[in-house]
Amino acid sequence: MRATYEDLLRAARRAAVEVHQAQHHDLVGLLDGWQSVLVATRAHLRWLRDDLELTKVLHVPAGNGDGDLVRLARLIGTGADLLAAQDAHNATALDNSASLIAARAEVAAIAEIAGRAVLRDSGLPRYRPMGLRVHRMMLRLHRISRHGGPSDGLGPLRNLTTSRPQFGTDALSSLAWSAARWEHAHQEVEPRTLLTRDLRSGTSQLRTACGYAWHLADCVSSVAGELGLDAQVLVDVGRLREALGAFDTGAARAARSWQRRLSDVGGQSATPGEVAFLDLKSTFDALVRSEDRLLSPKELIPHRRQALAALDALDELVDAAARVARYQQAALDDLIRTGSLFIPLRDLASTSLPFSSRRVLHLGSSSRWTRTSIAMYFSELTDTLAKSAAHLSIAADVARGLSGTTHHRRPIGDKYARMMPPPLATRRLFVAESTGFPDQGPEPISPGR
Repeated sequence: MRATYEDLLRAARRAAVEVHQAQHHDLVGLLDGWQSVLVATRAHLRWLRDDLELTKVLHVPAGNGDGDLVRLARLIGTGADLLAAQDAHNATALDNSASLIAARAEVAAIAEIAGRAVLRDSGLPRYRPMGLRVHRMMLRLHRISRHGGPSDGLGPLRNLTTSRPQFGTDALSSLAWSAARWEHAHQEVEPRTLLTRDLRSGTSQLRTACGYAWHLADCVSSVAGELGLDAQVLVDVGRLREALGAFDTGAARAARSWQRRLSDVGGQSATPGEVAFLDLKSTFDALVRSEDRLLSPKELIPHRRQALAALDALDELVDAAARVARYQQAALDDLIRTGSLFIPLRDLASTSLPFSSRRVLHLGSSSRWTRTSIAMYFSELTDTLAKSAAHLSIAADVARGLSGTTHHRRPIGDKYARMMPPPLATRRLFVAESTGFPDQGPEPISPGR
């Protein structure tokens, strides 16, 4: 399962409490770790449309910070990275002013908890320059934190997730991570660089991945009664298997259409998606096989906790497949629009379309293939892929319901949606004596990470 923004803030608060409960005796490491917390807090607040003016607390070599404070800084920075990784659709959550205020207050309160430990263990007096800087920073953090609280709620920000699931040591977590890696590999490929063999390979990958998902769902269904899973889980698993079966039926027709209606150079696909899929295949084989035999459902899912982990892995696997299917559709549309695909010459001759309006490229009188950008010649394939992708989207929705991630907002990525704009610095308005026109303020600043 992917970490949400709320999960990261909860983990950061827990780490801040641990910092406050511990005793710290190294003054240099304490202040250097505090500086790391402030830098991460400032980067986080910038993505929340706020800023935190910083001054250097102490000049010390990098990497000498207190371990607990550095860990806290990493957690706060991870929250900022999560916000920075959202796509344009999810970034609209940052337009909710109430959620921004609540998130700022929580981040500032977390840093303030750590700051109290710094003041307590450093013994810096208020009248010394270094102590004065720490006290002033604590006052700024307190002013931000008092404007919101847990009762306000994070709103739409709470369900923003990381771009990939957590990498675990068990086989099911590895399967989820490999599925996300497979999806990202397909996303990074430029559609116009693909050949027909790559698209055919994509359909084969989708059929195999959905076969894996069907087998895993079947194993969950077999042991659901013994492990005490809800009756609704059995119903939803049945719906998932039905949607996966409907997808495979359509994908089989698409595979035949690839072979019959399109042609290009032969050979094996070598795209990043193909490489990532081989890793996904080996991960699944290691999960469901022991030596030369398939594990029984009881061996694969021996207890309830394992069943819940299997539902999480199903969610990631089916969601990744649904996204890959959409990428394949987008790539096919782009290749048709640019006239990069070959169709049989007899298909062109059998239509009543006037020759002058045929946007085609002949390869010679002896050739049996020709290129065209006319969409009607690919309608059978595009309709089949669209119906198959629709069944896969239904399966993905059911899988998300099974794992309890229906309300999670997962980023698609930078390739198909632009990253949100950086936050704006505070505007200061003054009138210049020479012109009398108001200053429009500074240019937008980068997130600093």
